Amino acid sequence: MTDTELKRQEAICEVAGVDDIGELSDGFHTFNALYEQRMILFAALVKAYKDKAWKSYRHEDGEYCFGGGWFIVGIDTPEGSYTYHYENKYWDMFDCVDLPRGKHWDGHTEADAETRLMSLEPEHNRGKWIDETFVPWGLVYHPYKCDQCGEHSEADSNYCPNCGADMRGGNDED
Repeated sequence: MTDTELKRQEAICEVAGVDDIGELSDGFHTFNALYEQRMILFAALVKAYKDKAWKSYRHEDGEYCFGGGWFIVGIDTPEGSYTYHYENKYWDMFDCVDLPRGKHWDGHTEADAETRLMSLEPEHNRGKWIDETFVPWGLVYHPYKCDQCGEHSEADSNYCPNCGADMRGGNDED
């Protein structure tokens, strides 16, 4: 962090009446709490896609992450890798292969998170964009057999187009 950035953070903390910028809140969550939640969610994603995930104390060039005390963890997605750095104390949260060196960084940024992480979902489960609105997979082209009338439907709603019954708990027939 540059001197200018540090001074900026100190000024923000002073105005907000906090000692640590991570304790700033939107009224519901602090930055620290949100980062912790993100880490837990990423650890769960790593566990779910263990065959695509990896971690290392070193970057691709063999240097320790940030000079030491940190590690990198990533998931290889169909759209490219996505990675985060965490302090070494969180190493055991990430259940994946330990590599001697991290994989190549392709320049991905936080702007790539949605595309890359959402690409992990199997193609047949992905949602669709319809008239500039994202519709989750369960509402688009998912074949149902209505328990009430027995008709099949590639429903675009949660209700049977034949009899109007609620099909959210119906039988999936793939």
